[in-house]
Amino acid sequence: MSSIVHLVTGATSGVGLELARALLADSAHQLIVGARRPAAATTLRALAGPDRLAILPLDLASLASTHAFADLVEARLADTRLASLAANAGLQIVGPRRLTTDGYEETFQANWLAHAVLIDRLRPLMMPRAPVAITASGTHDPADVGARRFGFRGGIYVGIDRVARGDLDAAVPVKQQGMDRYATSKLCAILDVYALARRGPPEGPRFFAFDPGLMPGTGLARERSSVERWAWSNLMPLLAYVMPGASTPHRSAAAYAQLLTGRVFAQETGVHLDFTLAATPSSPDSHRIDWQDEVVDFARAVAQASRPTADRVTASR
Repeated sequence: MSSIVHLVTGATSGVGLELARALLADSAHQLIVGARRPAAATTLRALAGPDRLAILPLDLASLASTHAFADLVEARLADTRLASLAANAGLQIVGPRRLTTDGYEETFQANWLAHAVLIDRLRPLMMPRAPVAITASGTHDPADVGARRFGFRGGIYVGIDRVARGDLDAAVPVKQQGMDRYATSKLCAILDVYALARRGPPEGPRFFAFDPGLMPGTGLARERSSVERWAWSNLMPLLAYVMPGASTPHRSAAAYAQLLTGRVFAQETGVHLDFTLAATPSSPDSHRIDWQDEVVDFARAVAQASRPTADRVTASR
């Protein structure tokens, strides 16, 4: 593989699909995508031929799958290096808590932990100063008016072990618990971005938390009630251009692509930004250095412990 290679997770629908479209619009760019069901990604596959687009299996609810995906990416790249990485995939579970086979709460693992493991694995395969972006969300901030309007009350960080189990606040209804877990997973992602930027070597990747805004019509509400899904898909998109903090997949993806291709924030790292390409404040909690260190150390330990034994031995040499 040659040319300029980007990697995106969650590119089969919503802002991720539009991001893939924007990146592939330049014929010099190639794309690697992780998808739970590559065979079903027909819309994505239509964007480019196999010489420019590789859709590889990735289930973020499985750390074994995450490591296997990293191995496939390394084989695909050969001597090439990644120009950028967008950790975009995510889900929101509003029903009872679900644990993965790895023993972590599924929202936490899919939205942040597996991505952190993937970034840890792929950092050696990235070009110097390459942008690495994690899709963030205003729901992490208890002061975000738009998020509060939809029932979010910010991330609830009660120590990484409890967060990893999804054990946040059992006193609230199940639906609220699910929303809290989503917001907290996004808080963890931002904490991680700041820690990685602070700790990284000058020649290493640069880290960003990109908030695409409220995105009506995307698949994020797929586990909501039928009435909520209908409103999210049919009514809310009509308000996307007038509601503060709301955007569309096309608009947010265009901004995301500018970040990943270095047309904005070409030298910075540790930046929280939104779809207007403005650096925006994140919650005071996200700036807790002790929480940042706890999150990044936890991710690093999980990345090492979950790596296949042979690879773990090789990596330690």
